[in-house]
Amino acid sequence: SHHEINDASRGTLSSYSLVLMVLHYLQTLPEPILPSIQKIYPESFSPAIQLHLVHQAPCNVPPYLSKNESSLGDLLLGFLKYYATEFDWNSQMISVREAKAVPRPDGIEWRNKYICVEEPFDGTNTARAVHEKQKFDMIKDQFLKSWHRLKNKRDLNSILPLRAAILKR
Repeated sequence: SHHEINDASRGTLSSYSLVLMVLHYLQTLPEPILPSIQKIYPESFSPAIQLHLVHQAPCNVPPYLSKNESSLGDLLLGFLKYYATEFDWNSQMISVREAKAVPRPDGIEWRNKYICVEEPFDGTNTARAVHEKQKFDMIKDQFLKSWHRLKNKRDLNSILPLRAAILKR
């Protein structure tokens, strides 16, 4: 919000899209922190189940234990770096359902969009609000700047100046 990249009504990312981006990143680490529950438990999270009925599906999902030992700070740095420098925005779509980046569909909903984040249940693009190059560049630039500042200073106040002002009160 501070960097003005979290407001779908203004052509940037919705909070839901950002959450899916975080989940995707945590799923795609060499040692994943999160699995794709839709891949592991298709009977409970099938795309064939109507979204409003998912809560009625049989659900026996045991806890998932990750072997990832990264610190929260390293994960934040990795998230920023991944989306600033590694993710292929031109040809890939973020898919939590698949727990990986997948090729972008060719449908009309996906064309002329700079960020494609698949809604895991109905397959739509949750980031469809980002349809201007200027907004996309601003989002990517904030990820890049935040990654560089945080990598160099190792201090959240370097990327969130308002946080420091609030804490001093």
